[in-house]
Amino acid sequence: MEKKIKIAGVATKAQGIKWFMLDNLRYAAKNGFESYIICELSDMFDGESLAGITYLPQKMSRGNVSPLEVIKSVRMLYKVFKKEKFDIVQYTSSNAALYGSIASWLARVPVRIYCQWGISYTDYTGIKKWFYKTMVKVTCLFSTRVQPDSFGNLEFATAEKLYSRKKGNVIFHGSACGVDLKKFNISKKEKWSEEIRNEYDIPHNDRVLGFVGRIVPEKGINELLEAFMSLDSDNDVSLFIVGPYYETERLNQEIFKKAQEHPKIHFTGSVSNPAKFYAAFDFFVFPSYREGFGSVALEAAAFGVPTIVSNIKGPTEFIHHGENGIVCEAKSTDSLRGAMKDALSMDTGEYARLSQNCYNKVKDEFDSQLYQCEFVKDRLKLYKESQK
Repeated sequence: MEKKIKIAGVATKAQGIKWFMLDNLRYAAKNGFESYIICELSDMFDGESLAGITYLPQKMSRGNVSPLEVIKSVRMLYKVFKKEKFDIVQYTSSNAALYGSIASWLARVPVRIYCQWGISYTDYTGIKKWFYKTMVKVTCLFSTRVQPDSFGNLEFATAEKLYSRKKGNVIFHGSACGVDLKKFNISKKEKWSEEIRNEYDIPHNDRVLGFVGRIVPEKGINELLEAFMSLDSDNDVSLFIVGPYYETERLNQEIFKKAQEHPKIHFTGSVSNPAKFYAAFDFFVFPSYREGFGSVALEAAAFGVPTIVSNIKGPTEFIHHGENGIVCEAKSTDSLRGAMKDALSMDTGEYARLSQNCYNKVKDEFDSQLYQCEFVKDRLKLYKESQK
């Protein structure tokens, strides 16, 4: 009997596994791999979602941790890797990637993949930037392969000398996993849009702008709220902010308080099915400061919803100005306001063209089923190369 290739996905939080790794690992399990996930203990996984996957719950230190905590997490993972004898280990998020890269190197795992879905040290300056950049360099050093989710970030990372160009590659057309067109199903757009508009009493003639994600400054939320509130008062337009509240204290509190009192801004908190909200949007607004790729723009496009996006690496590989969305400057309220006005003044024919273009692009190049095939091909290739 041919040996099954053992592959493990590692992250500190269960969300990182569920949102970006689980489908790929489940597909691998159906195609000759023995798949595992390693992350915190969570009730996010059930028997159906784990079909074919072994779950090894492990607690890892998060955030700014002491050297002792790093050693403890590395030691814990080393024991798991040594026992299970994985052929491939892949890891993401700053902490899990650092622990996973060192531990898998110590355990002599043949293929060690850093899924570089974002480069966070660019948020810092001075000694902090040096520290976090060094942390990324260490992770890359102990990895046999580094896989950013966009070609722009691959170019940036190699220019920053985080790793050599031959060590890095992007799977398929980019993103962490593509988008599930069965879950984000355009055939349900009209029904779901009507449900959301009725639930939130959105006037029939209102156009809807929306954001889905973490409500934090680096996602451009301050600029988004300020730009929206400064639009002409006679505009028939509503704004949805879809996402959990747990980091809102980091926002500009004056802007946030005014936004909470604004009759046309709807904060939903966490929702069980964000796909319904995308279906209700006319434009998705994504003024982030930095991204790995920005999968939310793909999810919106699955419903034929164009995106207003900031001019950053990652999302602009999918969103092209005037073709399937609108590009504005990052960290600029004025530029974002201008982009919103351009979107709201667009005639029916121009909007239909953008809508069709973004849907066609996501269907042809970012369908998760296509991505999963390329994922398995990539993992097989790396495994075979490691055996030479």
